[in-house]
Amino acid sequence: MALVGPLREIGPQDILHARHLQPFWSGWLHTDVRALHRRYGDIVRVAPDEISSALADAWTEIYSNTGGPAFPKSKLWHGATPGLPLSILNALDTKVHARFRKAMDPAFTEKSVRLQEPIIQDHVVLFIESLTELASKEPNGAVVDIVKWLVFVISDLVGDWGFGGPFGCLQSGENYPWVSMIFASLRAATYRVLLKYYPSLSWLLGLTVPKSVIQKQIQHWKLAVEKMNRRLGQQIERPDLISMIKCDDEGVKGLSLPEIHATASVLVVTGSETTTSVLSGMINYLVKIPNALAALKDEVRSTFELESDMSLAALKDLPYLDAVIQEGLCVCNPTRRLRSRSPPPTRHIRQRAFSLFVALARPLPQPKLIPERWLAEDPSSIKEQRSAVQTFGVGPRSCIGRPPAMAKLRLVLARLVWRFDWRDVDTVKGRLEWDQQRSFSVVERQPFEIGPQVLKDGFSERQRG
Repeated sequence: MALVGPLREIGPQDILHARHLQPFWSGWLHTDVRALHRRYGDIVRVAPDEISSALADAWTEIYSNTGGPAFPKSKLWHGATPGLPLSILNALDTKVHARFRKAMDPAFTEKSVRLQEPIIQDHVVLFIESLTELASKEPNGAVVDIVKWLVFVISDLVGDWGFGGPFGCLQSGENYPWVSMIFASLRAATYRVLLKYYPSLSWLLGLTVPKSVIQKQIQHWKLAVEKMNRRLGQQIERPDLISMIKCDDEGVKGLSLPEIHATASVLVVTGSETTTSVLSGMINYLVKIPNALAALKDEVRSTFELESDMSLAALKDLPYLDAVIQEGLCVCNPTRRLRSRSPPPTRHIRQRAFSLFVALARPLPQPKLIPERWLAEDPSSIKEQRSAVQTFGVGPRSCIGRPPAMAKLRLVLARLVWRFDWRDVDTVKGRLEWDQQRSFSVVERQPFEIGPQVLKDGFSERQRG
């Protein structure tokens, strides 16, 4: 593990290695690696056998089958947890992974999203009505933790789609216990991987992992199994996840029951944490960039006379909305440590979401939301680097959930700007800077307060009805 290995020509020489532990453990590794990329360029070595890349072209070389098989997933990061069945995330064997994808693909197509649109619309309507009630209580608009309410709506959507019924967050105005333990489960998983980096110290470091974090990870798994079994026992026809996944008790042509349990646990995380984080980040930036927010509001409000006109299909045709979301996926990527791969002679190589934005926006002093770079008329040189933004990944192991995620992002954001004017609030939680949050596999979201003000004609649709 010395600097005389096969990667000795790849700098920097003052690598993180020994300093890897503290920022990793504390949730700030992404900022340390970003600093290395700013100082040394697009390819840096963060440990004797680990490379971090911020090159746009590396997406194809690392993750796709173009020119040869994609690099294999890292066993250290993505290996199966002892005692638990395989999920789509830790099916490292290419044939097994292909079986998972084939069985699950029907639930994640554009066609399946269209079938699920009534479910999606119902929850987003309840979300908007709940915020309207809150905002209407104060003459000048209430102060609302928008992150909390985004968690509610996305969690209810995932519950209804994945387990046959919502978690009831919007109705109760409270987090469902399972939802509240998701981040703790991810943090525990991150710590488990970190211990593998230092096998001789793992027993000692393991003593410092809070028992509550590990317990919540176990509870998360048990609740996933319980919820999925309940849905499997329901004899109903509805366009949700379980009705579209191909099942096979033998695990040959579809997913076995244990594999469905494991995958359900994964989907709760990927379906809620990531979408909520991107929405939270976009709103955090937009409130502070009046010109971008005004352009988005103008486009949405001039296109749709009624909120009910906002179908998922119609929202695809709004160029500025699409530009805001594409930029949000870049700047507010929820998974700052992207998928690790293991090409010899390295143990790990990965694209870094945070570092990719450094390369994409190198002329900018601080991360900033610039939707215009995604518009055809944008002449900036930054536009030429848009291929660097691959939030859903590329290749055979790219994220299967792109269609439903994009549908939720478009609908929630469009409905919010149609119904409300947003004002920046001068509170501690209102001053949150998005990029100043810790990350343990995903962003550790903090509360963010805004002042939503209902438009005077915001109730016109219901009055007409």
